[in-house]
Amino acid sequence: MHDRRSQPPTPDTPTDPDALEDPPQRRISLPFDIFELSTRLGTYLGHALEGTGVRPAEYAVYSLMLEAGPRTPSELAAMLGMPLSTMSTYLAAMLGRGDAKRIPNPSDGRSVRVVLTDRGRGVVRMVNPPFTRALITLESNLDTPVGDVRATLRDILDAIERSDADLQADPQEPEADTTSS
Repeated sequence: MHDRRSQPPTPDTPTDPDALEDPPQRRISLPFDIFELSTRLGTYLGHALEGTGVRPAEYAVYSLMLEAGPRTPSELAAMLGMPLSTMSTYLAAMLGRGDAKRIPNPSDGRSVRVVLTDRGRGVVRMVNPPFTRALITLESNLDTPVGDVRATLRDILDAIERSDADLQADPQEPEADTTSS
């Protein structure tokens, strides 16, 4: 892994020993590290998609809709692990632009599924080249094989799901001090 803290000092690097210590956020918690990863990925993809008019989170929704086919908003939200209200915000914008449309849900006459329109599939085609470039660049800078990284991420997602189920089943005050883990 490329760790900028392990780089030798440069003329611009402070020589104060306290300034060379890990920043405090490195000691907060594993969830903080995951949050930082998510935030930095969003920033990275934001740079990659600059000029497309599509934000990274929106592109994730477009990509999922392209891959998954017609789904209910609840199904899409569950697949991305986001609140239904957040998914509804994305879908409202996509429907408003004509990038998606509602279709009847054949298994439930009261609900609808959403699907990309030709225009929405065009958005995916337009954004795919800069996204693919960012993906290839990111993967080429990994020090661990992509399959291993994906397996670790899947392990983390599974642990989050189990932990969330545990918290929902038995909500209690935390017993451990998490300020320095």
